[in-house]
Amino acid sequence: AVVSTQSTGEMINMKGKQKSTPDMQVALDLVDQALAVDETNSSAHRWKAIISNAYSSSFGLKRQILDLHIMKYHLERAIELDPTDATVLTLLGMWHMELLELSWYERKFATTFLAALPECSYEEALEFFLKAEEISPFSWNRNLYLIAKTYLRLGDRMKSKHYAELALDQPVVTEDDKKVSDEAENFYRNNFVLL
Repeated sequence: AVVSTQSTGEMINMKGKQKSTPDMQVALDLVDQALAVDETNSSAHRWKAIISNAYSSSFGLKRQILDLHIMKYHLERAIELDPTDATVLTLLGMWHMELLELSWYERKFATTFLAALPECSYEEALEFFLKAEEISPFSWNRNLYLIAKTYLRLGDRMKSKHYAELALDQPVVTEDDKKVSDEAENFYRNNFVLL
C-alpha cells in the first residue's frame, strides 16, 4: 500500500493546484464501478477519497470545500473495512491538519458555502498519525513529519523534535520522499536549531 501511495501527497493537499484532466474523470468512473460491484472494497474507498479530492482541487477551493464530506466519508469507510491500512490513517490525519491550517480567508470563504467547517482537532490528527505509525513503522516519511508538526502544534517540542529527526533519517526514494525530506529539514532548522 505504501508504494502505491507515495505520490498521493500532492493529490491529498487541499491547497495544491491540480489540473482537471479527462484521466481523473476516468479514474473516478472506474472507482465508482468498483464500488458498485463491491461496496466493501476498502482500497476502492481509499482511491475514491484521493481521486475525488484531486479532481475537486482542479476546480478550486469552493469545490473542494463542498466535497469535504465525500473525502471524509470514503476515508472513514476504508478504515472501517480495513483498520490496518496505515495509508488511510495518515490520510485521515492529513484531512484534519489541512482543515485546521486553512488561513483566515479560506475559513471565511468556506463558511459562505457551509454552515460550519467539519469538527476536527490536532489531537485527532495525532491519533491517526500515531496509529498509522504503529501499524507500519517508518514506512512513510510524510507520516513521521506530520507527527512532528502535530506535536509542535500541541506544544510538545521534545516529541516534535524526535519525530522530525526520525523523518529526516528515512531513506529518500521517490520525489515525494525528497519533497517531504526538504520540508522536514526546513521545519527542523526553523524550530530546533539555535541560530
